[in-house]
Amino acid sequence: MTIQPSRPPSPWPGSRYETEHRWDLDDVATLTEAAARVRALAADLRAAHAAGWTLTEPMRDGHLVATRPSRRQRARTAPGPVPLPGPGTAPVLCWRVRVVDEPPVPGDDVLSLDAVPDTPVVARAGGRLVQVTGPVLPADVLAEVGRQVSAGELGTRRWAVVAARIGPGRDLVADGSALRVHAVLGGVLVRTLEGLTFRHAADRAATLPDAAAAYERLTRAAEAMAAAGGRLTDTDDGLLHVRYGR
Repeated sequence: MTIQPSRPPSPWPGSRYETEHRWDLDDVATLTEAAARVRALAADLRAAHAAGWTLTEPMRDGHLVATRPSRRQRARTAPGPVPLPGPGTAPVLCWRVRVVDEPPVPGDDVLSLDAVPDTPVVARAGGRLVQVTGPVLPADVLAEVGRQVSAGELGTRRWAVVAARIGPGRDLVADGSALRVHAVLGGVLVRTLEGLTFRHAADRAATLPDAAAAYERLTRAAEAMAAAGGRLTDTDDGLLHVRYGR
């Protein structure tokens, strides 16, 4: 008697599954807890792939729609060998420039570029963004910042370029801006508040392994933020707010 191979158990019932991964982390209290929950989500996606589910469309805003053959179709068709699910490839991580120009009020710390000599400073000149002082920015970073931020937004002022604590993001902080989400540490301007996006973490993932890889990347980011001293302050519509001590 030949025993036909069978697929692993499915984490989802039926033959069509639709959900939205957006508010799943609203009740978590720590980055460690968030990382554990997102890791479990990635494991479910990999299990679903192994059980025969496929995405019907690329993910967007956490919206997931997947299907698999119906029970009748599965009963009519002898299952073939079940391959191990591939690792998947997370979609390329896009980053956006955060422009910070906060008018100060009495009692605010205010950015003086003279106090941050170890931070890159840029300005508009000759119709393009150029670096004027500080450690040299990679050419691709300078080009991407210049592409995202218009001349009208920057005017003739100088701006500090601040890297994210974790990940590829950058901030532009205006000379003379109030420091409400940044601080000066040893001549360097650093972020004290940044976001970790759960809602958009798997945007453009075309397969379940790709979506799982994207959520696993988010897990690693949350763990790295916690290791760097970040603490979760609140979660709003799929965005986790992480605060670092000054």
